[in-house]
Amino acid sequence: MRVALIIVIATRIASAGDARTSFITRALDAVRALGTQRAQLETDLYQACRQAGACSDAIVDARCHHDVACTAAADIIVTNLRAATSWVDQNTRAQLVRTSTDYHAALLVELRKRYAALAAELVIGANGSGVSIDRLCATRDREVHACNPGDAACVPSIPWTRCVAALVWFVGDNP
Repeated sequence: MRVALIIVIATRIASAGDARTSFITRALDAVRALGTQRAQLETDLYQACRQAGACSDAIVDARCHHDVACTAAADIIVTNLRAATSWVDQNTRAQLVRTSTDYHAALLVELRKRYAALAAELVIGANGSGVSIDRLCATRDREVHACNPGDAACVPSIPWTRCVAALVWFVGDNP
């Protein structure tokens, strides 16, 4: 009985990992397929979410017209938009407002630096496949990562979804 229970639990854990890996692989493919339209989709979604006051499925549907690849890429973009305050501390965001003429462009540059630091962890551990992204994001925060304000080279403790979204966006542009 005990062996059967262990096998059932192991099977469920493996299938959950397979589902996550499948999601990541589809998202990577979708982001890579955007090519030169990548920045435009990001800008369109940012503007639409800003005008609406929040991001929603309706905004994504209006932009992607139920296209599966576009929707997968938009999911990554929206997750990254919602996570920006987790990635960039308040003091750095305030400095970006004071020192740049285009806050969103400056924020994207700052986020890219931080995504690159996370991607460096991925490169050190493995390649940029769905399996390796899932493994890194599922295990990296077993210990808390605290960062000093303004430290762009430090990647804070972040939830799996935000870790995956950042890596898919960064790796999808840097195969």
